[in-house]
Amino acid sequence: MNHVTEPPTPDKDLELMDTQEEEVAEEGGGDGGGGGGGGGGGGGGGDDGGGVTIAEGGEEEQMNGDTQEVSSSTTPHDTEMDEDDARSEAKFQYRVKDFSKLKDTMLSHPCYVRNLPWKIMVMPRTSQSQDRQPQRSLGFFLQCNGESESTSWSCNAVAELRLLSVREGVAPFTRKIQHLFYSKENDWGFSHFMAWNEVLDPEKGYIKDDTITLEVWVSADAPHGVSWDSKKHTGYVGLKNQGATCYMNSLLQVLYFTSQLRMAVYKMPTESDDSTKSVALALQRVFHELQTSDKPVGTKKLTKSFGWETLDSFMQHDAQEFLRVLLDKLETKMKSTCVEGVIPRLFEGKTVYMNRLRITSV
Repeated sequence: MNHVTEPPTPDKDLELMDTQEEEVAEEGGGDGGGGGGGGGGGGGGGDDGGGVTIAEGGEEEQMNGDTQEVSSSTTPHDTEMDEDDARSEAKFQYRVKDFSKLKDTMLSHPCYVRNLPWKIMVMPRTSQSQDRQPQRSLGFFLQCNGESESTSWSCNAVAELRLLSVREGVAPFTRKIQHLFYSKENDWGFSHFMAWNEVLDPEKGYIKDDTITLEVWVSADAPHGVSWDSKKHTGYVGLKNQGATCYMNSLLQVLYFTSQLRMAVYKMPTESDDSTKSVALALQRVFHELQTSDKPVGTKKLTKSFGWETLDSFMQHDAQEFLRVLLDKLETKMKSTCVEGVIPRLFEGKTVYMNRLRITSV
């Protein structure tokens, strides 16, 4: 553990943090980061070695603060980027009004990164300085997925916690964290982000009209143990892999999004077909489920209609050969129906031979 006793500087490198060291918890005088304990399960406790419970009526207290989302710090402003809950990074702010009267833990509105809600957590903290004197300070934490009841999720992230200056051209006071967020440590930051009296000092330039602005930039890895709702976030679902059928799934997705073919497949007469042997009927089912299902679609009935055994699904087949066989079966099924000729029209080409004569003299 790197136990910091000197006040941090804005350009200080990433600090190593550990909230399990009893000696630090007893002293309570350092700046080392840790869990605020405001979420489910609580963090490691930061300087105090203990958690903080969000006060009752926290929603009413929260109304005194404003959350503002800012575009990604590494890309130009883009409205679509702002609305992308699956993005890997984001920057957002929380304006705390009536700061001098702050008594309870306050949470910002969520900003979504990797489809997880991230919030700024701010609170007053009291600890003992090195000379055993009580010292009040600003507690500043980043919370991830704080309201989730799941215990299986985790997400690794790096972040910069910033106290913005009210003076134009003055850099913010910044401290950095890196943490693996999970159910028992879903918030991480600093119990002693800055001394309380320094925040309130107008000469320091961090407060105006009893209001401060906190900002977080967070960059998160893909989370683990989180169910991905593809239908909700993209409007589409995928295909299950039977073992080595990724090549087939790619082709099926391409064919599904060929709208003229999809409509022709739906129009094929399959009422009297054997459900276990009809490729056309099995493909109709796959296309229908891709269009209506909320979960990934299975393809076992389709491969079974080809006469494949289970072992065949674990063997890599040639994608072009599979496509040729599938289209041949569909073209045969479409003969003498209202969709006859759709396959040649969509997929066949023409070879054109051109003879060019060059006249060198008359």
